[in-house]
Amino acid sequence: MQIRFAMFATGLALAGAAATTAAAQNKNPCADHPCNIVFDWGGSSSSPDPDRHFGNPSELEAMFVQTLQGAGFRFSSSAAQEGGMTINVRLTPQNRVICDNMPGTSSDMSCHTVSRASVVFVPNDASQKAPGRVDINPRCSDPTLHPTYASFGEFAAASVVYAVINDSKGDRPAAVKCR
Repeated sequence: MQIRFAMFATGLALAGAAATTAAAQNKNPCADHPCNIVFDWGGSSSSPDPDRHFGNPSELEAMFVQTLQGAGFRFSSSAAQEGGMTINVRLTPQNRVICDNMPGTSSDMSCHTVSRASVVFVPNDASQKAPGRVDINPRCSDPTLHPTYASFGEFAAASVVYAVINDSKGDRPAAVKCR
């Protein structure tokens, strides 16, 4: 009798987990058809140069894609994907940022990083409904601190998952790490 009850409870738990995963995949615009992703660095044709304090901008792009793939998003490398969406990630660079870990000691303001981003889903098929725009503003405890490129990419992707898949319900993404 106890074995049957344990098997029944396990079956219910697996069915609930499968239903939760299926519901999340239904909200994921890139689950059925791979999406294209475009990073727009504030109107510039290319990403900024690597920064000695905040890292390489390619780390932001890699962490963004990796975090979304971990949430079930699929991406295509081809330019025109039938039925999929294009995800436009518009990044706003932050120039003249303090490079020192300890401000006030002959501070150097030659570093650069990202101040905010907006993510817009553009359907390639007119019958598809796109999720709303997601604005990402990293909030550091000190306004003179800023996130590295990699930590911003991870935070931005977690914010997209929170807004698009979770409908902005539940736990918010963990705070971005600032330097």
